Amino acid sequence: MKFDFFDVNTFLGLPTRNTVKSPASAAELLAEMDAAGISKAVAWHIAQHDYDAAEGNRLLSEAITDEDRLMGCWTILPPQTGEVVTDDFFARMKQNLIVALRVFPQEHHFLMNGLTMGGLMDQLFQRRIPLLLSLTRGFTWERVHAFCKEFPFAHTILCDIGIWGVDRYTWPLLDACPNLYLETSMLSLEDGGVEAGVKRFGAERFLFGSGFPERYAQAAVLQLLHAEISDADKTQIASGNLMRLVEGIRYE
Repeated sequence: MKFDFFDVNTFLGLPTRNTVKSPASAAELLAEMDAAGISKAVAWHIAQHDYDAAEGNRLLSEAITDEDRLMGCWTILPPQTGEVVTDDFFARMKQNLIVALRVFPQEHHFLMNGLTMGGLMDQLFQRRIPLLLSLTRGFTWERVHAFCKEFPFAHTILCDIGIWGVDRYTWPLLDACPNLYLETSMLSLEDGGVEAGVKRFGAERFLFGSGFPERYAQAAVLQLLHAEISDADKTQIASGNLMRLVEGIRYE
């Protein structure tokens, strides 16, 4: 059976802080996706993290313009500063085909809590806009749990979550937070991995992600193809769940 893969976790642009070989352009990213058998992706630009959120958002939008296989993921900052979140923010998201957001509070020097982000988080929830948190970029498990305790109904996607004993960290969150999803690129162990998670919570709580270019896109594809779950579950995880999230966004 052939599956359409829709990647929720990939970036383009040249990193400034490490030696990862990454695609410099949308064309290079699409070529890597073709090689791995990935149909579509929600991409972000590494400059959103390494350099400047607003400039990185601009570079991303410029890169994916007219690329119908790529949707965008911007980075947000506290709305009080007006650096990224302005009165026309959601209109600009729609115009630029931005379907998700990221946040890097440690690197961008703010606290991800209700005092700083509560009003914006209410807007994201009402508009059903997914927010991605990365365990390799600024979020410890303690910070993830604190975020989920404060915003239990947020549409949240945990990325880059690791493979050792993550069920002990993630399953309490999946129980408590009905709109929480796990990205699959590092869920590779049977104990607490995709199979165990699907059995416990259903396939609808998992989204395919490659972690490319920091991980091999082909490995993420093969991992899901060979998972001991049904084809219907694989279809949901490969693309169906993410498409449902994207189609549910309300920009206005």
